[in-house]
Amino acid sequence: MLNVGCGNKFHKAWVNIDMVSYHPDVIEYNILAGLPFPSDTFDVVYHSQVLEHIPKHQAAGFIAECFRVLKPNGIIRVVLPNLENIVEEYQKCLQQCLTDNNPLAEANYEWVLLEMYDQTVRNRPGGDMAMYLEKAELLNEAYVLDRIGYVGRSIRAEVARRGNSRNEQLEASAWARYAQKIQRNLTYRKIRQWLLNVLLTPEETLCLQTGRFRRGGEIHYWMYDRFSLSKLLTNTGFSEPLVKSSLESDIPNWATYELDVKQEHVYDPTSLFMEAKKTAYNT
Repeated sequence: MLNVGCGNKFHKAWVNIDMVSYHPDVIEYNILAGLPFPSDTFDVVYHSQVLEHIPKHQAAGFIAECFRVLKPNGIIRVVLPNLENIVEEYQKCLQQCLTDNNPLAEANYEWVLLEMYDQTVRNRPGGDMAMYLEKAELLNEAYVLDRIGYVGRSIRAEVARRGNSRNEQLEASAWARYAQKIQRNLTYRKIRQWLLNVLLTPEETLCLQTGRFRRGGEIHYWMYDRFSLSKLLTNTGFSEPLVKSSLESDIPNWATYELDVKQEHVYDPTSLFMEAKKTAYNT
């Protein structure tokens, strides 16, 4: 079983791979350059919150690689933000704001707009969504947590426990993850940054920083609904695309791996969950 773009959601029973590895059980590899495995290797390929980070023109090639490494009759499971759900929620919140003078409705409207746009347009880590979640008090906290699930609950719990200090925690966490690599490349980076500071104007430096961030993997490059995702899968050779729930799957013992649900909380409750098969005649 292969978990592609796993981040910090991985299981020892799986082969886990991502662009950056934070753990010995995760293989570090550029997944946009293909998958470093022979054809017909895995019974299952799973990726969650990955496909939307891949430019649209590269999506078919990425899915084709997932198809290639699957065995005949293997299963692909894809989880990503559900454009249909976000649009429907936006329309509902908009209508409530137009008909009711209600601060809670306005807060919900503000949040769903962030869901729709922030991770596409942001130019800094976390964007406006992180700033929203770091507020000491949220009028619509229950609504937001119902929308974003386990990760959001973890962030809000940390804000409540330590106060509004998530940025400092992120910096400390990032240092812990990258300290070894930074130490190896410290001299090179200092020289390189000094040269850039000499050669670039402040505006050019800002453009460089923005470009680095937007190419760093956090940005959403495209959004999918059940129609467009099923078409992408079938056009690549998969068959029988079906929408599932977070706990429903044709993968044996799915719930035991806690990849979509952790401690009875869904990681991404409003996401689109879809599975398809590489049927034997498609080998």
